Amino acid sequence: MPEQNKSLLEAMKNFVQQYPNIADIDLHYDQTEPEPVNYSIQTSGLVKLSEDVCGNQIWQHNALLQSREYTSDDLSRLNASAFTEDFIFWIEVQNANRNYPELCSGFTPIKISADNGILLYLDDDGDRGVYQIQIHLIFEREGF
Repeated sequence: MPEQNKSLLEAMKNFVQQYPNIADIDLHYDQTEPEPVNYSIQTSGLVKLSEDVCGNQIWQHNALLQSREYTSDDLSRLNASAFTEDFIFWIEVQNANRNYPELCSGFTPIKISADNGILLYLDDDGDRGVYQIQIHLIFEREGF
């Protein structure tokens, strides 16, 4: 059983805050604030991938990192796009170094990856938009 108040989403937030380019920026749960620049971490699904005869399970926790950015000109959009690429590559380096989110007792991280960095939508005036990156954490949950 996970420790109280230590969810996968909280572990993911703490991990994402290690990324050097957002260390000083607010990282919210589940939604961004209306004014740029700020970020949110959200759960987008939890999927059981397998279970062995001892009850050990392999799970995939899917999360979203969203950033509200200024998007009024090409340079702003290019910078936001570069951020998504850099973050995805940073996740790859963390995975290669086996630097994973710190999970509760009984949960062992196996792999982390990120992909699909996109401009999700623009506000009606086009001056602000939300970019999104998908993050996938595969972990083992020991038999229960």
